[in-house]
Amino acid sequence: MDAEMLKGHLDTILLAALRAGEAHGYAIIDTIRAGSGGTFDLPEGTIYPALHRLE
Repeated sequence: MDAEMLKGHLDTILLAALRAGEAHGYAIIDTIRAGSGGTFDLPEGTIYPALHRLE
């Protein structure tokens, strides 16, 4: 998935990673990486601004 497609789905991916409960940023990154078989290895600079936007 290219970066433009990811932008449209990042919020949904984050919410899916959090459906089991609260988690800190690094745990969310690990959950997404593991759940995607390593396809999505998102940097902190992508995750944290999106999490702040969702607050």
